Amino acid sequence: MKTFFSNTISRFNFRRLISLKIIIPVVSVILVVGPILITRAVVINSYCSKSMEEKVVNIRSQCNMLSSIMSANRYITQQNDPDVAARIEQMMFTYSARILIIDRDFTVIRDTYKEDYGKTIVNKNVISAFKGKSFTGTNKKTGYIDIAIPVYAMNASGVEGVIYVTLQDKNMLEVREYLNDIFANITLVGFLISLLFGVGSVFFTIIPLKKLTVSINRINEGNKGMHIEGRKLIELNRVSQAVNESLDKIRTMDEAKEEFVSNVSHELKTPMTSMKVLAESLMAQDCAPVEMYREFMVDIINEIDRENKIINDLLELVKVNRAESLLNISTVNVNEMVELVLKRLGPIATNKNVELIFESFRSVVAEIDEVKLGLAINNLVENAIKYNTENGWVRVSVNADHRYFYIKVADSGIGIPANCLEQIFDRFYRVDKARSRETGGTGLGLSITKSAIMMHKGTIKVYSKENEGSTFSVRIPLHYSTAGGEA
Repeated sequence: MKTFFSNTISRFNFRRLISLKIIIPVVSVILVVGPILITRAVVINSYCSKSMEEKVVNIRSQCNMLSSIMSANRYITQQNDPDVAARIEQMMFTYSARILIIDRDFTVIRDTYKEDYGKTIVNKNVISAFKGKSFTGTNKKTGYIDIAIPVYAMNASGVEGVIYVTLQDKNMLEVREYLNDIFANITLVGFLISLLFGVGSVFFTIIPLKKLTVSINRINEGNKGMHIEGRKLIELNRVSQAVNESLDKIRTMDEAKEEFVSNVSHELKTPMTSMKVLAESLMAQDCAPVEMYREFMVDIINEIDRENKIINDLLELVKVNRAESLLNISTVNVNEMVELVLKRLGPIATNKNVELIFESFRSVVAEIDEVKLGLAINNLVENAIKYNTENGWVRVSVNADHRYFYIKVADSGIGIPANCLEQIFDRFYRVDKARSRETGGTGLGLSITKSAIMMHKGTIKVYSKENEGSTFSVRIPLHYSTAGGEA
């Protein structure tokens, strides 16, 4: 028990509690702040793209109209149309833009900022426009927009000029800054709330875990009778219930071990006591007749045989309770194995005037340990013979399907009381102790039988009615290597 609870406590050691104190708040913050930051990036990016896209569409539309008017009025070559000049001024004030008109010599013939008038501008955007390809460039970080639109000549002699517009979308920048401030406040509030939630979760989780550890430590110190109280948190309550269930199982196992040791001591002591009494009786008589000596010696030999049988059964019980890796698995003809068991027990059945009946519904070949399973079947058949009635019968049948084989041992014996059926597989349990002593029973046979069957991943069931007989049904997988846990 101490080892079990030491391992349990090691799972909740101090380092892991410290780590949990950090992990829970961090995870809480990430789960809250993370989505806020992602939403901020998506919203602001979407707004900036949409705002600049709308502005670009409007400006290009105005530039295309202006390009058509310039072409119709030969503005690039004559530069004397007041209507074009007015439109350029209007665009400048409407969009807070700088507008340059460039002729085919790459010379600026009009600059609304009057800074580059008469200068030559040669860049890839202007060159692209002179090739008949409009250009649009945007920068979300700075808010700058660049647009270059070609102006075609009226005589279809190609591009004679370029309208080049540059501006900064200050409205977009202001709204972006405003949204950044709003999301910064939301992020701060979310961070504080998630942090408080994380700290609160730590408080409501770690403290109960510490209390649970204290309770386990008390149990580990020797308070085997105590139970861990339930917790308010469902998960911790389940842990408490699981530990309590493990405690109950361990207590049951401890009680079973104590009872087993007590029973072993009693069973081994009884024959020794009988032999001592017989020997002392002989020693007390100086001139005891030879017949008495022989009678007492026969009784002593019987007690020695009984003691030997108990020891052998105990050794066999130890063997079958070892790890299943000790099974010597091989491919065995189950029908032949059962027939051999019945052949060995034939003389006992004849002495009791009990008829042995073997029913083989089909040939069965399975992966089993022939020695251990043969012993289990031997115990079932031997009990059926021993606890039978005069002129009774024992019927043993073998059958199989695609996954399992079945062995059934039925008899016409004295049966088992209903209130004893659950205990018959317990070690040293005997329904009728007086009759068991007469037949040489130790109370270990059925325990050995069940252990051997369980090692083969099988099951055993019993149906019995007092004074009408008993039926033991065994089911074992045909293939040990692929047998599932449900077998």
